[in-house]
Amino acid sequence: MKKFLAVAAVLSVTSVNAANVKFGDLNYFFKQGQANLKSDFDLSREDTREDGNRLEVEGYTLTNKLTYGVMDNLNVFVGLNYLFQMDTNPATAETSEDNGIQNPILGADLRVMNQGNAGFNLDVGAVIDYNLMDSEVAEAGKENGNQPSHFYSHNGDPRSSLGVNARLGKKWDEANEFYTLAAVTYNLSGEQEDMATAKAVEYDGSLDMKLGAFYQYRPVNEFMMTLGLTGTRFGEVQGENNGSDFTIADHIDFQFTFNAKYLITDTFIAKFNYSQDRRDEYDVEFDGQADSEFARRRGNSYGVGIDWLF
Repeated sequence: MKKFLAVAAVLSVTSVNAANVKFGDLNYFFKQGQANLKSDFDLSREDTREDGNRLEVEGYTLTNKLTYGVMDNLNVFVGLNYLFQMDTNPATAETSEDNGIQNPILGADLRVMNQGNAGFNLDVGAVIDYNLMDSEVAEAGKENGNQPSHFYSHNGDPRSSLGVNARLGKKWDEANEFYTLAAVTYNLSGEQEDMATAKAVEYDGSLDMKLGAFYQYRPVNEFMMTLGLTGTRFGEVQGENNGSDFTIADHIDFQFTFNAKYLITDTFIAKFNYSQDRRDEYDVEFDGQADSEFARRRGNSYGVGIDWLF
């Protein structure tokens, strides 16, 4: 009996240790005093047919996020992204190019439940995307903008936003884990200057909602693969362009993501990123003009990145 109890105790400890969350896991939460830098450099492509005419937005995105553990259950972060050689290629005009820093991002995450004592990890968070700089869309044949048009690109929204989110996840053994995500974002009103006309395109406020699910497989400590699927419902947006009112219909876009990560040292990870979008069709209604149809919308990106804990 004593031998049986000893073996049971060892197996119990092994089982608990096998589910320990560690750096590189989806459910890892930074401890007090830890800092983390995530940086990704990706080539992004977005494709749209506006009334049958193809328009492509293609360029590089540098995405940076610095996180600090204020307490074991409270993390704060700041993000700053950059668009590089973001070309807009319309079928009926010359290519234009946008380069520039995007809105800074501030946020915090709070771990409400821990799988060690509650069975699951539950995090709640808040994010502020703050518009500090004027958004300018380059005119055809020139490189005088810093952001593509919001009509054609997910990277083109010039508005500030406030968001809240919740994430529920668990690592159930050494190799397998998941988490789910729900988020709501309110976009404040904002504007983009069209450099071709020197006039602003104004966008009113709107509400977006997102659901997502992610799974990671870690067959060995040094290697991880992550699959993810998110769906975002972009709310109806009203605005004004050159004296004409318009309404962008609400629509749902889906994104599939894949990441391969390799743990080079105990605190440094190299990553490969890939994403593929399936975007909904929608109409844009213009006051006193014919509606425009935005169809066959697609998007994809791929690149590399780092994840550094210090």
